[in-house]
Amino acid sequence: MGATRVIWHVGFERNLRRRGPACIEIRAEVPLSEEPLRLDYLLVRKRLQDGEVADDRAETLRRLWPLLPKVALVELKSPGRPYRMGNLQKLWGYVHVYFAAQCELPRRRADGTPIAPGSAGAPDVLEHEELCGVLVVPHRTPSLLDDVKRMRLSWEDLGDGYWQAHGGSVALYVVEIDVVGPAEGDDVLYFLGSGKVLSQEARRFWMELVGSGEVAMSMQDMEGYKELMDKLLDTLPAEQVLSHYAPEQVLSHYAPEQRLAGLPPEQRLAGLDRDHLTLALPVEVMRQLSEEYLRSLSPEVQAEIQKRLRQNGH
Repeated sequence: MGATRVIWHVGFERNLRRRGPACIEIRAEVPLSEEPLRLDYLLVRKRLQDGEVADDRAETLRRLWPLLPKVALVELKSPGRPYRMGNLQKLWGYVHVYFAAQCELPRRRADGTPIAPGSAGAPDVLEHEELCGVLVVPHRTPSLLDDVKRMRLSWEDLGDGYWQAHGGSVALYVVEIDVVGPAEGDDVLYFLGSGKVLSQEARRFWMELVGSGEVAMSMQDMEGYKELMDKLLDTLPAEQVLSHYAPEQVLSHYAPEQRLAGLPPEQRLAGLDRDHLTLALPVEVMRQLSEEYLRSLSPEVQAEIQKRLRQNGH
């Protein structure tokens, strides 16, 4: 939907409304989503110099890189945001929208000379064969299998968690993290699925990420932070947890009763003011408090005590 409406579109809409069938509802300038369309990742092969050979060696997703053409559009489904019905169609739509945008870029300059590939403003892809989609999931779910069937695509097992879905206008690859991670001995990748951190390298990677400033927002404010911390803390020795994480990060992983387990009563109550010490008393003891003492407490604490007494039949 553009900022300015096109008169031809307005005329076409009026023609449909006035002369189209009564059984069809006509909606114009309809947003396709609440948020702007945004790819998770765009992978673009670097332009090789004369005689240079592409180096596809990598430490993660080792079998994926040689499969990729010039440009790949990648969508990641995580444990916090798993695959849902229609996600494959959405990725397919992104691929075609991207290709359409590439087609609109100029191939020649104003003087008619071709724009060299790799130049500023030049298209990254000119043909469907130069483009592919990649869907990365913890594992293939029934909803994904149903979407593939509905789209009349067919699976080819490339081995060790890599799949290709045939039948579309561009290549489509699916990566199962829960299979690829163990097959390639990649704990860092496997942790993004159902795996637990086992190697020192993987532990170091995730501890550095949580403590980094790579993104322009607090890690604690990011969606999925608590789930990641819960999963990570479950796999780390206590000495590593205490040496790498702030106390509030560690404590947020545990329920209140787990935090207090093993502490003597005086330590559990340490730091509480007079009002909150009163709230720590059993209801039976609260019933014995004098009216004068109760009136000396803050209104909020008095209200909480009355609430507890009412709930316990007093």
